[in-house]
Amino acid sequence: MRVEELDTPAVIVDRDLLESNIRSMSAYCAGHGIRLRPHTKTHKIPAIARMQVASGACGITVAKLGEAEVMAHAGLENILIAYPIIGPVKTERLARLAAECTITVALDSGIAAEGISHAMADVGSQVNVLVEFDVGLRRCGAQSVAAVVALARQIERLPGVCFQGILFYPAHIWDSPQQQASALGELSQKIQAVIAALRSASLDCAVVSGGSTPTARNSHLVRDLTEIRAGTYVFNDLNEASVGACKLADCALRVVVTVVSTAVEGRVIIDGGSKTFSGDRLLSGNHQHFGYVTERPDLKFVSMSEEHGHLDLECGARNLVVGDRLTIIPNHVCACVNLHDQIFYHRQGVVEGCWKVEGRGRIQ
Repeated sequence: MRVEELDTPAVIVDRDLLESNIRSMSAYCAGHGIRLRPHTKTHKIPAIARMQVASGACGITVAKLGEAEVMAHAGLENILIAYPIIGPVKTERLARLAAECTITVALDSGIAAEGISHAMADVGSQVNVLVEFDVGLRRCGAQSVAAVVALARQIERLPGVCFQGILFYPAHIWDSPQQQASALGELSQKIQAVIAALRSASLDCAVVSGGSTPTARNSHLVRDLTEIRAGTYVFNDLNEASVGACKLADCALRVVVTVVSTAVEGRVIIDGGSKTFSGDRLLSGNHQHFGYVTERPDLKFVSMSEEHGHLDLECGARNLVVGDRLTIIPNHVCACVNLHDQIFYHRQGVVEGCWKVEGRGRIQ
């Protein structure tokens, strides 16, 4: 079967590009002495996670405990859960998982640390802990150097948990890679202050975990960084291309759609809307549109309803007819993938198989 024969909408991945993206990021990290712990929330597919580990990744990152369970049951053995684990139901599951493989968790509160410690003590497991430090995103993370040190001290006193270091997420930085030096320099100073304070308190900071795909290839500008958790790089998307973190030609994942209506003058309707692409707007570039139409860049993906994608034709542009097929690079590939049960992979247009998105819906 060829890609052209797939029913639509269909998510497709160019396996040659996928493998190239994996090798390229692994080579960058190896060349700068930084470990790569890719965030698998982008693909949620154990087979791709295994490809990343085989290419040199030290382990993987997940967002939710349910994703960690999927990956562990598929044989992945070194997993960071970059999300606070709160409540006895989750901490009991975490303790069982930690008895099977190496688990690290990120947290920013004593309540989370104590809950995890109690669960670990009950079953005799141990989990590694990273204290999250907010470097500017204002989502999660301790708000001061003193708060990081105080929480690390608390963790050191608790059974079943082992303080390993700190975690941060520089997702507030959306400058182009050529313009990131200043922001990453400021971030580096913040991290240096935390490390110095931990050392002054006789606390070993063995792990400094950071990174994002937009900043990934400038990670060497952050002093003492030990690992990065870039995720989107595996597929890339319009956000990354628009900020200059990749080229459009590096986008391995695309959505194949069919034109289902041209009845409204100047508008083309495709069979993929917000339930196919997600409603995430572009975070970089012109901050407009919902995807890039590879065959027809003159078409502007201007809006969506649940099952309809709305494309506007520029004045004088050649119209399309019902039944035409288009291939679109989504704005945010992570959210797009999470809407689909399966992803088809191909080489040079020949479909070789499909992956089940095994981590889809594992939000608990």
